[in-house]
Amino acid sequence: MLTALQEEYEAVRLHMEGVREVELPQGTLADVGRIPGLGWEVALVETGPTNTRAALITQPTVEFFDAEAVFFVGVAGALKDDLRLGDVVVARKVYGYHGGRESAEGFQARPDVWEPTYSMSQLVLSARRNEPWAFLSPQSPPATPPGIRFEPIASGDVLVGFRDSETVRRIRSHYNDAAAIDMESHGVTEAVKMHRTVQALSIRGISDFTDPGKASLDAAGSKETASRHAAAFALRVLRDLRPARAAATERPRPPAVIVVSGPGTDAGPTTWESRRTLEVEGRTYLLYTGPGDLLQESRDGDVLRRQAVACAVSERGSRDAYVWLRQVERGQSPPGPGRFDPLAALEEEASLCRACHGPGVVQLTRHGNTATLALAWPADPRLGGPVKTLHELLPEQPEPMDQLRLWSTVQGLAEVAGVLERLSDRGRSHRALRPTALVMSRPRTVLRDFGLAAVPPRPGENAGPYQAPEQRYGSGFRPGPATDVYQVGALLHRALTGRAHDPGLPLRVDPAVAPDSLVHLVAGALRQEPAARPGMRALRLALRAAARDLSSAPPPPR
Repeated sequence: MLTALQEEYEAVRLHMEGVREVELPQGTLADVGRIPGLGWEVALVETGPTNTRAALITQPTVEFFDAEAVFFVGVAGALKDDLRLGDVVVARKVYGYHGGRESAEGFQARPDVWEPTYSMSQLVLSARRNEPWAFLSPQSPPATPPGIRFEPIASGDVLVGFRDSETVRRIRSHYNDAAAIDMESHGVTEAVKMHRTVQALSIRGISDFTDPGKASLDAAGSKETASRHAAAFALRVLRDLRPARAAATERPRPPAVIVVSGPGTDAGPTTWESRRTLEVEGRTYLLYTGPGDLLQESRDGDVLRRQAVACAVSERGSRDAYVWLRQVERGQSPPGPGRFDPLAALEEEASLCRACHGPGVVQLTRHGNTATLALAWPADPRLGGPVKTLHELLPEQPEPMDQLRLWSTVQGLAEVAGVLERLSDRGRSHRALRPTALVMSRPRTVLRDFGLAAVPPRPGENAGPYQAPEQRYGSGFRPGPATDVYQVGALLHRALTGRAHDPGLPLRVDPAVAPDSLVHLVAGALRQEPAARPGMRALRLALRAAARDLSSAPPPPR
């Protein structure tokens, strides 16, 4: 990520976490960190103005970091009258407008033009259609959504402040499709040309109209606003950028998997978190980051488990579907007779998914000491990505859900209860329900997997706020279908109150938030003794009735 000015730099820097400063051999200082929700590591560098400085800094920076992509982010002046302050122009071309020949016949242009690759252009168009402002801070939303234009940019070393200047007339004459003008994009893109495999893009927010009013607009904060919009759209494009060289350059790493038993301790970045792609029997998966346990690695003795939401990429390089990717790797010694085999458990879970109409099995493989299971994860065509989980619907503590989201949650849990009922008919139970385990798809909510259904119960499993009493150490009850009932109740408690369930505190809910029938249902599901809780069928029917009671409010789009 390259910027020319301080305001542009700060607009990108606000999105970064875990930042460390790196000094390049030439003395250039870069901030290196990660963007929450993205798998990329980002190096952020301020070049200063003019194409020459931008090129001199871009070339060694790309080489030092062995960059996959270069995004030049910042502000520009408008050349078209229909552009507004804060609109974003993404460069479909970059014209170096100083190239030409002066003669007695006048100026004759010798265009020097750069264009982004076709694949990068497609990412821009997709981002413009689907959730373009996903990274725009909710603390400073624009009064009206900024426009996004994919049009040429003219770039030269002249600071233009007059629409009728000779420079602007020359641009209109020879590059009349240019929508905006800046002083650095040509230098950045020329430097990127030296690296054949590096993708590039110039994203510019409109901060002025190339007229004498520029100074007053700058004083009013137009640069900061335009920089924020450019940074937000750049990160939205980056979210979908697929690493082109990862499969060829990464060293072989251990395969990976899910941990449904709990988040565990945070030991910093893991092997799984540092990966971008994973190859499994001819299929390539692009890994996503996510909240909670949606990207996780855990070790239990000699068993390594990992999990992540991923995008299946076809041989053509297109993104075919999203999956919930789980892998288990055990030690070299196979389990003895009658001992639990984690690889066989993953295979058994796939069988349960098929038998109980759970998540669709996309891929199941087993080689040596490694088993891989990929389960279908619904796509959201509106957002252009995987569907969100219940985690994203739940409010920040301690606020209860609004009525529309509560309806969606109750309706979704009723749908999930039907699958859990079929699972219980086979003598199995999920035992690891939590907000990230429920995918709020349309037309129905689905489970991301079957949790611990294929794993023998053991004390202390599913640690965290949704752990049932019988899962704790020292309990005299065995986990089973009643455990799932308790965990559904715990999820509803969080939706109704904004807080995790505390057995020592009574459940108090404002009657305006939820009907009494739903409050009584939650209280019954959270009883300490499993036998005192309703059965899964009774829970499902009660949830459907509660959803009808809440349906006086129109259902929200999901």
